[in-house]
Amino acid sequence: MKAAPGIERRGFNAWLARRIPPSTRITLSQVNIFIFPTRSGFIFGVLLLTLLVGAINYQNSLVYALVFMLSSIFLITILHTFRNLSGLSLEVCEVRSGFVGEDIEFSVRVERSKGEGREGIEIGWPGGYKQSVELFDEQATTVRLYLNAHARGWLIPGRLLVETCYPLGLLRAWTWVDLKAQGLIFPKPIFDQSHNSTLSGQRDDGVLVDPLGSDDFVDLREYVPGDPIKNILWPTYARTGELAVKRYASYLEPRLWFDFAELPGDAEEKLSRLAGLAISATQSEREFGARLPQLEIAPGIGEMHLNAFLRELALYGHPR
Repeated sequence: MKAAPGIERRGFNAWLARRIPPSTRITLSQVNIFIFPTRSGFIFGVLLLTLLVGAINYQNSLVYALVFMLSSIFLITILHTFRNLSGLSLEVCEVRSGFVGEDIEFSVRVERSKGEGREGIEIGWPGGYKQSVELFDEQATTVRLYLNAHARGWLIPGRLLVETCYPLGLLRAWTWVDLKAQGLIFPKPIFDQSHNSTLSGQRDDGVLVDPLGSDDFVDLREYVPGDPIKNILWPTYARTGELAVKRYASYLEPRLWFDFAELPGDAEEKLSRLAGLAISATQSEREFGARLPQLEIAPGIGEMHLNAFLRELALYGHPR
């Protein structure tokens, strides 16, 4: 009975974890580099075998010489293909956070050992885009890899594929390395101010709004046709003969509170709305906080508070 593909994959991953354990920095050597002929390499091998049979059959010394020369080239190619990866060191130097649906950037530093340059190397994660690496004059370079984020929380890309078919394409040397890379994915923001749930009050240190619809007296000004009659200051008119009106204002409380329970949608949509409200509040330079089930995010202001706020949303409900 044949084993299920999932069981085979888990067994291979377990063997790979023992052979190439995860590390923040990995240097490639004979321990973690695999090499095998490509399709062109197999065709080349069949050609050599055909020539060898012909040389034996016809006892042709010239064909023997050709077979031995091509075989030597194949053996030398093995050494060059292996050397193209051997001695390379890889580590993740930076990961940019992002929102669901975005391409997340992972910066991988590739450094070669002293000696000749390296070329024809490709690196990339499964499901992502591969990037080419060339190292000639420089000792190291930084490669930016991108992976699409499908869900909030930690994006763990897994093992990175490093491969080369240099120099003739007859052999492929490759390895799978786990650099312990992970990126934080925030909920995709929904910008909908109609559901901006806040606690507000009248405070002297707030922002002045609604100069006519409040009960807080501010100062006096000249009457303008259309002003409410109830705001006219009649005693002043009796003394001076000039109409003046009371100017009222309310002050919007600078601290905003976002309530998870009052937002529409399911849990993921609520988190997306909170992300949109937080970004809008930061752009308006407003102080804000939020109340979620079993979590209260203290009020704060600025980019640092926004990043901390989005981090709490990204990891909300996930194991820390």
